[in-house]
Amino acid sequence: MNAQFSDALLTLAGPRLLWSLEQLDLFDQLVPLDSTAYDLNTPKAERSGISLRAHQIGALDNAGAWHWAWADGRVSDTPGAARSAELRELGTREGVGELAGPVLDLSGFPDPRIAANLLLTMCLGLLDARGCLVTRNHQQEPVFLITDDPAVPAAAPRAGRLEQYLQVVAQLEVPQLKAVKGWCARHGMEPQYGPGRVSATLPDGGGVTANVTGGRTVTGVSVTGPHGGPPADGGVPEQALGRPALPQPAPDEGMFPAALLRVAARHMALSVRGTGGMIEYAGEELGFVGAMPQWDAGAGLLRFPGGGLRTRALGRYDLAEGWFEWAPGTEDVRARFRAEAGLPADAAVPELDGARLGLAPYAKPESAAVLLARTAANVAGGVFTSLGNQFLLVTDDRLPAPGTDPGAATQDIRAGASWLNGLVPAGTRAETMRTVATSYFEHFGMDVMHHGMPEFLSGMDGLYEVRVFFGPDGTIVNATEGMAFMPGQ
Repeated sequence: MNAQFSDALLTLAGPRLLWSLEQLDLFDQLVPLDSTAYDLNTPKAERSGISLRAHQIGALDNAGAWHWAWADGRVSDTPGAARSAELRELGTREGVGELAGPVLDLSGFPDPRIAANLLLTMCLGLLDARGCLVTRNHQQEPVFLITDDPAVPAAAPRAGRLEQYLQVVAQLEVPQLKAVKGWCARHGMEPQYGPGRVSATLPDGGGVTANVTGGRTVTGVSVTGPHGGPPADGGVPEQALGRPALPQPAPDEGMFPAALLRVAARHMALSVRGTGGMIEYAGEELGFVGAMPQWDAGAGLLRFPGGGLRTRALGRYDLAEGWFEWAPGTEDVRARFRAEAGLPADAAVPELDGARLGLAPYAKPESAAVLLARTAANVAGGVFTSLGNQFLLVTDDRLPAPGTDPGAATQDIRAGASWLNGLVPAGTRAETMRTVATSYFEHFGMDVMHHGMPEFLSGMDGLYEVRVFFGPDGTIVNATEGMAFMPGQ
């Protein structure tokens, strides 16, 4: 690393590092990686349909500066920032500058995001937390959270993975022997020392031995089962999630309304293609090379270096505060959405009314906001785009109707389906996800083939085939392209 955390921080966090990594390993097993929503007023985070008590620790800005939540004016007065203040107190008491100051510059590290993840892992140990979560705020900055929900058990010794965890310890240049001692202490094991090794008896009667060179570097770890035999479980015991401290939604609670969901399923992958087509046009005709365009609300233009595209405000959202609202003047867009959903003009539909919509009831708040805006833009015959938390509807008639190809189709269908994940009731999931694929294929004149069902659905484009694969629960799990009817496709 070009930069390094201070000796004071590593001395404080080092003895906790192995079991912090062990705990994080268990957490990711029990609460699988997925998009994460959070509410600092509750405070909670939701991932993989599981709602847990959680707290923001920090956020990383585009310049590589870490902002502690206790000092971040955007969140400092929320209940979800309270535990970060414990780290400030600890840093002040122990003389650890990284913890005591409001901002920590990580720009000197080769990758500030990796450094931020390592810092979060150290914070997990310092707070004796149960897991880490990473998401983004509406400024699109990475946000780092910990959960201390008792539903997540404290990790039992995962001795078979110690060698893997020690690689991270080595990256931080923490004395590995001290980390091993800290791991033993965490699990109530008394280390035993011999020439070039340290060993301990595991709770199940097995043993773990770390070979040590130079008094501090671990060169290998071996694990045995009771009586010296092989460990029956590979040294990784099974553990289960308990009952979360927060109420969990019923299976169909937090889902997208059925009538709107049917429309979204038909339009989401097509909306992704439309956005991709607009970006391609801007690159070819308007000098777009990656820098964010400017939204000129007064002129109604999305400005690129070589010109602008006629654009309307569509809506905006705020995940931290938990709301979405349509822009003024979008009554026509919402009316077309209602009509395609078969809803009477006077039917009460909170998602399409003009009032600010609370996102907290949805299992995936950000996905709900994006589903509404993307679907509405496509139904209205325009193109969806966004700048931060601002949703826009591009209506410029110079944009050509986008085409597709097998490679683009696989990306569009996967991306469109990803926004639906977590918002579709189990009873209609298979049908909804099939609709995502078939609507896309039919729109672009591809023949729909069902010969691979229930494993996959195909779209035929001449000699090429796009296969959309489904999991046992109906979710789209992959999409591939290749020559038609080839077994390896």
